[in-house]
Amino acid sequence: MIDPRHALVSDRAAEAWTDAFPLGNGHLGAMSFGRPGTDRLQINDSGVWRGGPRPRRSADGAHEAFLAARAAALAGDLDAAEEHVHALQSGDSQMYQPYLDLSIAEPADADAGTVQRVLDLRTAVARAVLGEGPASREVLTAVSAADDVLLDVRTYPSATDLDLQVTSLHRQQVRAEALEDGRVVLVGRLQVAAAVDPDAGGDCPTREPAGFDESVHASWALEVRSDGALEPDGDGLRVRGARRLELRLVSATQFALDGSLRHGDHAALEAEVLSHLEELAARPVEELLARAEAAHRALYDRTELDLAPGADREGAPVTTEARLVAAQQGTASPAELADLVALLAHMGRYLLISGGRGANPPLNLQGIWNEDAVPAWFCDYTTNINLEMNYWPAGPANLLEIGEGLTGWSGRLAAQGREVAREVYGARGWTVHHNSDRWGYAGPVGDGGNRPKWSFWPLGGAWVAITVVDLHRFGGQEVPAPVRELLVEACRFVLDLLVEMPDGSLGTAPATSPENVFAVPGGAEHEVHVSTTSDLALAREALTALVEVAAPEDPELTGRARDALARIPREPVLPSGLIAEWSDPAFTDPEPLHRHQSHLIGLHPGTSLDPETDPERGRAARASLLARGFESTGWSLAWRICLAARLGDAELAHRFVRRFLHPVDLEPVARRVSTSDGGVYRTLLCAHPPFQIDGNFGALAGILELLLQSQRTTDTGARRLDLLPAVPADWPRGEARGLRARGGVVVDLAWDEEEVRATLTAQAPIAVEVRCGAATAARELAAGESARLRLTRSRTGFGPQDERG
Repeated sequence: MIDPRHALVSDRAAEAWTDAFPLGNGHLGAMSFGRPGTDRLQINDSGVWRGGPRPRRSADGAHEAFLAARAAALAGDLDAAEEHVHALQSGDSQMYQPYLDLSIAEPADADAGTVQRVLDLRTAVARAVLGEGPASREVLTAVSAADDVLLDVRTYPSATDLDLQVTSLHRQQVRAEALEDGRVVLVGRLQVAAAVDPDAGGDCPTREPAGFDESVHASWALEVRSDGALEPDGDGLRVRGARRLELRLVSATQFALDGSLRHGDHAALEAEVLSHLEELAARPVEELLARAEAAHRALYDRTELDLAPGADREGAPVTTEARLVAAQQGTASPAELADLVALLAHMGRYLLISGGRGANPPLNLQGIWNEDAVPAWFCDYTTNINLEMNYWPAGPANLLEIGEGLTGWSGRLAAQGREVAREVYGARGWTVHHNSDRWGYAGPVGDGGNRPKWSFWPLGGAWVAITVVDLHRFGGQEVPAPVRELLVEACRFVLDLLVEMPDGSLGTAPATSPENVFAVPGGAEHEVHVSTTSDLALAREALTALVEVAAPEDPELTGRARDALARIPREPVLPSGLIAEWSDPAFTDPEPLHRHQSHLIGLHPGTSLDPETDPERGRAARASLLARGFESTGWSLAWRICLAARLGDAELAHRFVRRFLHPVDLEPVARRVSTSDGGVYRTLLCAHPPFQIDGNFGALAGILELLLQSQRTTDTGARRLDLLPAVPADWPRGEARGLRARGGVVVDLAWDEEEVRATLTAQAPIAVEVRCGAATAARELAAGESARLRLTRSRTGFGPQDERG
């Protein structure tokens, strides 16, 4: 029986790209379509980006333009401030690229019949059964982290003729090598299309690179084994009379681990992939599949989630599509809906493992999966929320290894960010703006005409550094020196960016609130002002983290941080009872349902806006969240789950969870109110729309926040663990194993309506205070020590639980 919490199930072949099943190992990614007729594997390599490691200079006169923009913003001349901000723009981030398409064509008369596709999240194997009865064919596909190889095995009921072809949108050459033992290897040389110019949305994806230094080179090798005859044919292969087909694909690019390009020739890359295949040659595919599963399960099996234990699952809808429809139509039982939420959470963990493991680049807007040469938003790193959201669940889901990619890349980002800080702001430390890429682009994007709301915002470096530091809090160890230095240098920039305001407080000028606008009295819309709430919240979060992790190594710097913290204003509350996004209360919101909740950063992912210690701002934050509404992009809905969880409002959070599960591509429930009408595709991939993976990770983070929170410490310095701080009434019983809290504590939970039972296992010595509602327990644990607790449940939460906006 298929476990409905751990499998995607479909009874149709993938038509749209988002219907396909994602597979990956952090380096190689594949989308498995499971099509009769001509099947498709769309393949990505995390190193295949446009551009190169060329230094990018800031715009001429950038520092003078910044000073002029600051003066204009402080004087209230918003038109002039925006004009000067345009002068800061100095280029654009590069695009993550598709790599290969592998097609396998069957005879025209092959039985199309029925299709059954399953993605088993526990084994990371996509299985498709095509056709019915004696004529059915089976396909198994996996991408191994153990051996860094894509594996595909196809079996046929009788001798079958097939045609294989490997194509790319980029310039490539393909040759075939026939080996003595009957194997054939296709070897490809590939050169990625050239760099992107500012606003190059229409840039030709096949434009010839200008030279070796201006584009990435790659090589791949596809080994084909079959009991049929293998006949090379151009960039493909003919297979005649096969009852079994086995494919092994490996890849290498010229990226070194530090992000630079390894200068050499294609012969060296070819030798690398061919050597890789030869190392695997003696291993049967069954062994390789077993090794792939073991490597995946070593991470995946750490955590388990059952929100409806003991539920009768007989007769429940089987396909993921049918389950989504039932949830949206209200015909799913609470247990069925709870199982769907558990599947959503496990899907998030699966994507985090499959896309983010290993010493690879960070997860981009689509993880490691992308089929478009000119993808939505360049498929880059959007640092005003989306990149950081990708890593919110890595700690709570007990997958700290996934943070390695972000931590390693951040050092490269900081290197370019130091140049931008110096050239544009005359500041120390490092910064990055809205967008970055594999090469660490850090400047304000655009060519002088981009809107400031998505080009000028210098707090990205602070947010990245905060995210990396918070990941290390879950390890229970001292923050490593390189990570500490990353934060220290980000805070040096923040301290230099802050400017004294007329009332003696510290603020930012010029300032934007990511991707949003405001209206002044009279109705004119603007984007640049001073001291936005998000700017000050991020400055507060960064400097607070600095005081925590840097003292006493640098008393002068931490002293400056403490002084600044005393002068940074808190989130302003408007007469309407909402948190103000802008520092002037006369400004209004032309788009009150905006997808960004930047003025609530202090609530989540930050911790400085705590509704427990500041109930007035807590009420204002809740009102602000409700004012944003329940219709938005998929990733924004995921953020709203997290915000409601931090408020302790279980039912509001559950409502956002249910809304997130709206299927955008299914009848009869699919509807498009606007481009912000997001949710999920039938494979549970997050729909902005289009696909953005950060929503999957944000939803996972939010679901885990409903079960366990660890952002607080007590007055005595103990780490506080809040159990079931916002668990919905629809989950009266449940089990969660292998969650991780800050301080390095692994937590297993089981609960019913009367009590919660918890087992805590410390990875390092720690003092904890455990709370479940009004019940508390204190423990001091040595490294490796476990403690078992039983606490009486009482429903608590912040704010009125029956008020629904």
